[in-house]
Amino acid sequence: MHKYPIAIFCDQPEVHFEYRMVARLAKVPEKFIRQCEVEELVTPRTMLHGCKGLCCADVHKMKIIRHLHDDLGLDLEAVDFVLRYRHRIKTINHQLDEMKKHIRQKDQEHRIEVLALRRQLAQMAGED
Repeated sequence: MHKYPIAIFCDQPEVHFEYRMVARLAKVPEKFIRQCEVEELVTPRTMLHGCKGLCCADVHKMKIIRHLHDDLGLDLEAVDFVLRYRHRIKTINHQLDEMKKHIRQKDQEHRIEVLALRRQLAQMAGED
């Protein structure tokens, strides 16, 4: 059981991993995870057995942080900036997709209305 230190946070059904497992999964030292915690790049949870852990989304985020920090040479402040704007871009793209969907729906409704008016006009012209 100690080989796979996986525990479930009691308020959420998500799986959380201890820092040592996160370090293995994200290929970073535990000290780096703590630095990211101090910089508020990840949000740890206290698990049932008292150890701190990160959810799957934060493990994925740690991989991105590692890439930005180690491969691209950004300091943690710059990493925070990139992550915030990355999140903002995703939000804007989602809003844009919703707007496009709404426009397509309205376009379809207008086409149906125009078609109905054409039929009504054709009926009125046929009655003359």
